[in-house]
Amino acid sequence: MLDNLPREDVTNAIDTMVEELLDAAKLAQPPIDTIALAQQHLGMVVVLDQRQPQRGRAQRALGKKQIYLKPEPREERHQWTVAHEIGEHLKSELLARLGIAPNEAKAMAGESLANLFAYRLLVPTCWFAEDAKTMDYDLLDLKNRYSTSSHEVIAWRFLDLPEPCVVTIIDNEHIHRRRSNAWPTRRELVPAEEQCWKFVTQKSKPKLVRDDEWTVQGWPVHELEWKREILRSVRMDA
Repeated sequence: MLDNLPREDVTNAIDTMVEELLDAAKLAQPPIDTIALAQQHLGMVVVLDQRQPQRGRAQRALGKKQIYLKPEPREERHQWTVAHEIGEHLKSELLARLGIAPNEAKAMAGESLANLFAYRLLVPTCWFAEDAKTMDYDLLDLKNRYSTSSHEVIAWRFLDLPEPCVVTIIDNEHIHRRRSNAWPTRRELVPAEEQCWKFVTQKSKPKLVRDDEWTVQGWPVHELEWKREILRSVRMDA
């Protein structure tokens, strides 16, 4: 069962599959165009369907897997949907590598294999670990490099790196998601995070705040009728 395997074993297996896929497609740097990857290297058919009620669906016809996408205002959503479907497509092979029969597989607590695969395909560990350090974990610079991925996907990948941090997603002044890869976290922001967030949301500019306990980086992802801020926080005793 998946829940009986260490998470690291699962993510290492996914990272290996992603690297093999990138090598086979002769991709040596980001961004990853998952639609081109699906069509040119995995033999899938990707089409837009105005009648599509959900974000995407997949079916098999004439021996090929077909992915139908709902038209979206942001290309990153299409990229995520196709990355997820590639993960579903390769799920049987991944389970085999993990020594799990398909009929014995259960979803990992809180996250599916296809979701984990999508994160790691759009932002591959083999590049991101070094890029994040080189770019001082600057989300906007990393978004320019991993342009097919959303800001949120990139920020969430910070938690997969060895460097301890807290990532917080704030939508329209409410904490949407908040998670740490090192310390227990409360739902409320600490003072340095609050100071950073207020500047970012009011000025629509990135901000770095340091106090005796925390270093906090904050970035705006603002649209006309919707505001998101993303924080990456590191405790000084880390």
